[in-house]
Amino acid sequence: MRIIKFFLAALLGTIIIGGLVILVLREVVLVAGASSLSGDYKSLLNKNYSQECMRQHGYVQDYFTQIRFTSNREYKTEVVCADFTSTPIVLESKKLPILLFKTSIGSGFVIDERKLPSTIKLSSLGRKIFVYTENGQMHSNYLRPADLDYELGPVSVCQAHDYQCCDLDVQSGEGEQLTRVNDCPKSCYTSCLLRPVVLSFNTRPALDTETRIVEVRANELVTFSYVVGDGKTDVFAGQIAKNEELNLLEKMQALIAGPKSSKAGGLSLPVTVTIDFGDGEIWQSNKLQDTIDHQYACTSQTCVFQVKLSASDSRGVLSVGNELTRMIIKVDR
Repeated sequence: MRIIKFFLAALLGTIIIGGLVILVLREVVLVAGASSLSGDYKSLLNKNYSQECMRQHGYVQDYFTQIRFTSNREYKTEVVCADFTSTPIVLESKKLPILLFKTSIGSGFVIDERKLPSTIKLSSLGRKIFVYTENGQMHSNYLRPADLDYELGPVSVCQAHDYQCCDLDVQSGEGEQLTRVNDCPKSCYTSCLLRPVVLSFNTRPALDTETRIVEVRANELVTFSYVVGDGKTDVFAGQIAKNEELNLLEKMQALIAGPKSSKAGGLSLPVTVTIDFGDGEIWQSNKLQDTIDHQYACTSQTCVFQVKLSASDSRGVLSVGNELTRMIIKVDR
């Protein structure tokens, strides 16, 4: 009995001490991260970097400096020369302290004569701190910064804003879109949702695979067949680039950081498949593969009908319209 009591007391003590260590650790990490950014900001603010533009581009020109995040942990301190704003000069490449992540839309801080306010949020083990600039000075606190119109920071990659580049061939962007990014301005969204993918759309009599034209007689039976991917099999394998392998430390940090709110979402079943036969009739099905017979009437010598197939999940996310989803039915009397 004494052994059990001793064991329980030791276990409880270990849990309490461990909890206190975690609480202290996260405060140290948050303060260290905020202090590091503040030190970088002051360094960029107080030094003269005109010679950097001279060395890089051969002549003196106006410039400004910036702290630009390229991911939720990595950032660069840079000099941006006035005539070469798209190619900043990298002074240093840095990382936030271990277990610390940027979890806000802002991409960093621009240091120029405008002194526009910017803000980012840093998080560690469930605790957060705001780092922001006002009137050319950097501050940090555990409460939200003053209610000002904060800038997003320097132009950076989509991931630096805690957004995602969607592959619009197989994904649909959801939420706010950011166009002020330099890697995927047309597809940078809060999150990405998988689209239904049309794998095949054929007929009997067979269509011409090059022209996708089917020639039939008036009132001849045409059998349409299709297959749509549901996203649960390996249909999308190779279509969406996989993340690079993470080392053990990065995997642990990602686990501690928790799931991001902007993860790519799968299809929301059921999928509704719609075939517009082109003659005013429309057919729908909730099956991922099916066949349907249809007849075309023609009152002239030759009639041409354009057939379209589309698929949408229960949220209304549509498949991409392409050559595979369309065909021409040519009807002769």
